[in-house]
Amino acid sequence: MATAAATAKNRTEDPEETEKENKKHPRDPAREVVETVVFVVVLVLLLKLFITEAFVIPTGSMAETLYGYQKVITCPKCSHDFPVNSHDEVEANQQTGQKHALIGYCCPNCRHLGRIEDLNPRPENRTGDRVLVLKPLYHIRAPHRGDVVVFKYPEEPQKNHVAANYIKRAMGFGGETVAIYRGDLYVTMSLAYPPGDLYPRPDDPRDLWKSEYMYSSGPASAQGQQLFAASREAGFTERVPGGFRVVRKGEAQLLADRRLVWDNDKQPRDLAGRVSPRWEQYGSTGKWNPDNPQQPRAFAHSGDTIDWLRYQHITWTREQLTEEQINGGAKPRLLPWRWEGGNHAKPVAGPIDNMLGYNAGVDFNPVLGRAEQRDDPRRGPEPTMWVGDLVLECEAEVSGGAEVVLEVSRGPNRFQAKFGNGQVSLARVGTKGPEFGNPSRPCKVTAGKYKLRFANVDCRLWVWVDGQRVDFGAEGDYDPAEATSYDADDPMKEGWVRENDIDQPAKIGAKGGVSVSGIKLHRDVYYTRGGGDQTSADIFYVHPGHYMCLGDNSAQSSDSRRWGTVPERLMLGKAVFVFFPLSTDKGKNRVGFIK
Repeated sequence: MATAAATAKNRTEDPEETEKENKKHPRDPAREVVETVVFVVVLVLLLKLFITEAFVIPTGSMAETLYGYQKVITCPKCSHDFPVNSHDEVEANQQTGQKHALIGYCCPNCRHLGRIEDLNPRPENRTGDRVLVLKPLYHIRAPHRGDVVVFKYPEEPQKNHVAANYIKRAMGFGGETVAIYRGDLYVTMSLAYPPGDLYPRPDDPRDLWKSEYMYSSGPASAQGQQLFAASREAGFTERVPGGFRVVRKGEAQLLADRRLVWDNDKQPRDLAGRVSPRWEQYGSTGKWNPDNPQQPRAFAHSGDTIDWLRYQHITWTREQLTEEQINGGAKPRLLPWRWEGGNHAKPVAGPIDNMLGYNAGVDFNPVLGRAEQRDDPRRGPEPTMWVGDLVLECEAEVSGGAEVVLEVSRGPNRFQAKFGNGQVSLARVGTKGPEFGNPSRPCKVTAGKYKLRFANVDCRLWVWVDGQRVDFGAEGDYDPAEATSYDADDPMKEGWVRENDIDQPAKIGAKGGVSVSGIKLHRDVYYTRGGGDQTSADIFYVHPGHYMCLGDNSAQSSDSRRWGTVPERLMLGKAVFVFFPLSTDKGKNRVGFIK
């Protein structure tokens, strides 16, 4: 046996023998190419059928997590980069059936209203995100709450022989009753909806996805509204067995859902000396020294008592903008600044709202022959709802023995994270302060420079030091507390409190030697429910085998709030990765995993 193996080895090493063997079995390059092509095609088909598929995001219902057609704007006033929805200029507008040119934008950071023609964004900024989707989703693992899923639109899975695929987050599940209230989601599993006149069923069980079977209006919604009112009265606690509880997102989704309110490093130079700084010393006896009194970007503190910087949000009295001012006669034009003199809008302090730069474009409507601002509050309140869930971050340089405090407000209470001496502690200041417990954890903040982040989202407090979360577990959770009366300037009864949510929605305090810079304030995603009194909730039932899917861009998303739920059979998979568009600009590359 060994002799035969050696003989074969010698024959293969002999060039003459090798050449003879090749002549007996000649290579066929054409055949090899065909075999390779067939293998690749079969592999791609198998991957597409069973494992993964690529999808293009055409619309902005998931902005700013995922983008549809858009133009990236660099604000000429504050240099903030942001995308603006350009879907209607690429594809026809659903209402008019014609393309609408994108002619204007509004910066979400400084609120400058400008003209697209003055900037001439690059054409490659108009494409939507390309994503990879793992499938089939529900055969392997049912989606978790917060997963970004792709599905066939239940009402019309195909249109003109083209699949109508939607992408949203799975936020409600079979058997749950979901409430949308003041931007947050609440859920209970205790409600039953027996078939009958009050809770009808369709003749075809495949139609259970339709909105009329979510029992969100009329007499069918009574038991949900009653349980929600009782749960709210009890602070959404266990005092109401089986009552509604707030839905709390995980860390990855929380960070993905952040929407910029103000970047203090990007202040419009035009406003220096004309508008008070958004971050400034609070109180007359403080010891904060700004690097620039008119537009401070960094602050240094000294002294052995705690002193505060406070943020005030600037809004505009946009009702002062007339149609004639916006359109300027026959040729569409835009006001260069909302806060210049005359009849233009002027800056005032107001509650932080859910304005999104992606939505705040200005289109030219060819049917009406005029410009239209998409988020104009005269059409409805959805882009100007108060948001109380905030995320505050900064870079702090702390000397030995010093302390720094990050604080955010929501309604009648203010929430604090105090850093220093190797510890971080949480506190609540307000009507329910003593009930919170003031928990503390060790952290690395002693003396040095640190990146700090503090969030109050979904009635849970979060803390990060240099990007690493400090885990407080259930001790960081609290029960919602609401204002017992409403401000005279709060006709929608949203529940904000002037003393906290306008005068000091966010603050930074220090004791000892502390310097702060790189201050940024974000807000959470706000789930809208339309106009009217905000003291009630929109309530939906999700039938077993169905999912309630919501877009991150709630103010401009066609989702389960409007047309119904998604049957399991129409689920295509979970979106996991953005592979396009690529960018060579640092910080603008969108390639990566979807959170």
